[in-house]
Amino acid sequence: MKSPALRFAVAALLLSGLPSTVAADTYWYMGLGMGLGLVQFYPADFSPSPCPTTCTDTKQESDAGFKGFIGYQINRSWAFEASVTTVGKFHYKRDDPATGVTRDATYKVKGLGLSFVPTIPFTRNFSLYGRLGGFSSQTRLTQYNNGVAVTSGVQSNRFTPLTGFGAQYFFDEESGIRVEFENFGKVGTAFSASCPTCTGRANAKMISASLVFPF
Repeated sequence: MKSPALRFAVAALLLSGLPSTVAADTYWYMGLGMGLGLVQFYPADFSPSPCPTTCTDTKQESDAGFKGFIGYQINRSWAFEASVTTVGKFHYKRDDPATGVTRDATYKVKGLGLSFVPTIPFTRNFSLYGRLGGFSSQTRLTQYNNGVAVTSGVQSNRFTPLTGFGAQYFFDEESGIRVEFENFGKVGTAFSASCPTCTGRANAKMISASLVFPF
């Protein structure tokens, strides 16, 4: 099994049948986090044809990301979460020295997630977990030529698998912290003759740290 999230899910299933040294906990919780949003552009969508002269392509494929979530801890081995995530704002630029035009594709990704969270508790306070669910992404594209918008507010929506894994530690019964990696899959849509104003595609991920507050 190559997927870390899948390995965590299987381990959680095995552990759920073992006797626990602590009583099972059931509670609601919420959290806020920030981190590093990452995309991996599909170059063919943003530079589909070679330049007549020597062009320079530059990419900004990382940005600050933010998330908020609410969840329900079903038992010590399983939880369910809903989340809102802003992955970030990214850029794909092309400088054409022959025409003097700098084309900047500004690419924003956000979305809603629903997922099961298989958990492996090691102590009362510390656990590892995986993430298995879906992500409804909204991708917006604005294109600028020398700083002037030529295409604005182009949007595409897509539903993709949401996977991930992380670790969390509760300092007391009031708050905790978690560190996590999430994979949102392929966002955006490919440019084509039938959709010349689509957003282009990218693979989106995020590494984040969050505060967790049971209630």
